Amino acid sequence: MSTPKQNKKWAKPLGFLVILLAIVGIVFIILTIVRSVTDKAHDKKDKEMLKYQTMLAPVVMNDIDDFDDITKANMSQLIEASVWSIIKNDVATDEYQTEDGMILFPADKIEAEYTRLFGSERAIEHQTVASIGFEFQYDGERGVYKAPITGVDPTYTPKVLDMSEKSNTIILTVAYLSGTGWTQADNGDMVAPTPSKYVRVTLRQKDKAYYISAIQPTSAPETMSK
Repeated sequence: MSTPKQNKKWAKPLGFLVILLAIVGIVFIILTIVRSVTDKAHDKKDKEMLKYQTMLAPVVMNDIDDFDDITKANMSQLIEASVWSIIKNDVATDEYQTEDGMILFPADKIEAEYTRLFGSERAIEHQTVASIGFEFQYDGERGVYKAPITGVDPTYTPKVLDMSEKSNTIILTVAYLSGTGWTQADNGDMVAPTPSKYVRVTLRQKDKAYYISAIQPTSAPETMSK
């Protein structure tokens, strides 16, 4: 029979394992859908489109508001996307502390991811982010974000349909596919839903990297509307 001391010894690693498995479930759903809408990359342009499609997954998943310029975007939504991006990229690590069913992300790590996604033109304004069914709590004294580990179905998943480059700018035409509208064919392949809407995403270059500077509504490409 195990003793109270032995039970206490295993409580922390077991709790973290449960949290980690929950995150894995969330990320698996997102990545499976994103990969399902992607044809195999045969050339450089296809590979670039796939790269930006993966980059956009945590940004479009909860349908952030359109913005013509990053300085006019909803800050809380930008932070939310940055947190989800960290979860998506770092799910296999055990470097984060947990507390009362929450995982603690250092604010400076969230800020670095924010800068990677949205550039440095507009400084991050740390704050608690409330969304449908969950909240990312900002603790300024400790310099962390507390994220509950809950299952969240993405509202949308992106499919990059076209990409054009000019000078230091890339323009992406992106279809928003319903995260819950997928079906499975008899052969097991995932069948994508009809796009719910289309957006034009503007990426600008700084220090040899591209960041999201605008997300604007657009019409379906001609080849899609015929």
